[in-house]
Amino acid sequence: MKPDEIIKKTLPIINEHDCRPLQLEYLLEKADISSDVFFQYFAGVDDLLSEAFSQLCEGANALAEEIDQPSFSLEKLFRVIVRIFKLQFRYRYLMVNLTNLIQSNETIKDKYLELTALRKAQFIHLFSTLEKEGYFYKEKFPGNFENLSVQIMMLSDYWLSHNLAVFGANDIQFSYYSKLIFSTVLPYLTDKGLDAFKNTLGYN
Repeated sequence: MKPDEIIKKTLPIINEHDCRPLQLEYLLEKADISSDVFFQYFAGVDDLLSEAFSQLCEGANALAEEIDQPSFSLEKLFRVIVRIFKLQFRYRYLMVNLTNLIQSNETIKDKYLELTALRKAQFIHLFSTLEKEGYFYKEKFPGNFENLSVQIMMLSDYWLSHNLAVFGANDIQFSYYSKLIFSTVLPYLTDKGLDAFKNTLGYN
């Protein structure tokens, strides 16, 4: 059994725990994985979570590459947001416990900081591109696009916690939260951008 297979088998069990602590014995028993096999690749639960977080980051980066292009559209941005949310849901234990994991796991903290720095640069590039193509107004003050990128990342990182608190675990509102985060660009849109926004959401 390879490390990826261990993560694939244990992840659904990990996700069932919400905010509860993970017990390795229980995890391996439920996943039908021997401790000998597990310890060939992982030092413990923290190590397993670190590798799972690496997978999440790789998947998110692959999707985000679509927004880091010479030409882009608001419709594609919305589609990427939806796909990233669905990816986050597959790793929902990590997202719901993100703050605690960052504080307790240095590997996850380092990967998270690396991820956010990259994502901020990608968003700023995207907004600058949309400005050049006439969809966005120019920055009204220096750092405006940087602030918007941080707002989007904050909402993206914690939408699932809000969903669980408000709607519950059996009602995951991908569409609601995708539109909510997408709407953060509204104050920056020109008339051309507003038309594209409405077309993306089917309002025209």
